[in-house]
Amino acid sequence: MSNLDTILNQLDKVKAYGNNKWLACCPAHNDKHPSLKVTMTDDGKILIKCWAGCDISAVLKALSIEMADLFPDKISYTKGSKPPKFNRIELFDRLVYEALILYVAIQQLQQGKPLNDVDALRVEQAMSFIDELKAEVKS
Repeated sequence: MSNLDTILNQLDKVKAYGNNKWLACCPAHNDKHPSLKVTMTDDGKILIKCWAGCDISAVLKALSIEMADLFPDKISYTKGSKPPKFNRIELFDRLVYEALILYVAIQQLQQGKPLNDVDALRVEQAMSFIDELKAEVKS
């Protein structure tokens, strides 16, 4: 079973709307009307957003999953190779995405909770990707 299936099977009132998009009741608060958006991106990432304002860490805790469960095991390029070329919109979206990973990790650390090995590795990947994009933009 995929991580997406595991997540969707834990949610109530799941309803598909569009390609690889679902709405469901948020497990982090007493949700009577679906406010949780779950999206599977083309590259295998699972995006979760509670429109009622629940923090992502609360949603992950309610689902008993880790931040790393939202991301594919393999990255799209190998170490030592150049990252793919992006247009401006893709570049911005990817930077926001990697910054979100760092933001969630920083929140967890500020709460006095250490990162597990998987999450620490994902933070390193985010930092590395941002550094590589920065180098790509300079060249």
